[in-house]
Amino acid sequence: MSAANPLTTILLNDSHSIELLTTQALEAALNGDWDRVDACYGARGIGLANCVIERVAAQRLLALDEQVRTAILVAQAGIAGLLAEAAQARRRRARLRESAGQFETENGTIHCEA
Repeated sequence: MSAANPLTTILLNDSHSIELLTTQALEAALNGDWDRVDACYGARGIGLANCVIERVAAQRLLALDEQVRTAILVAQAGIAGLLAEAAQARRRRARLRESAGQFETENGTIHCEA
């Protein structure tokens, strides 16, 4: 058996590191840690610029990326739902105040005469 080619070892290590960063990004996405997702993908981008990825490893990365994308879409849907609920609650509150004769001012505070 011959010793491993140092260049091959470096490339495999880079590929492994890139896959590890992508896995960490997925974990962070599932936990809603979007700053960490961003940091992982930033570091991964730098690594990809200096690395040759084999086809099988690239396919694994794409599969992980798709899982991250799915986590992002789920989070966006959740946020959109919460925003819709908040808007509905604001409209309901405004109708209640109007029916009680109270009106909101432009900056969101209520002025009531004593």
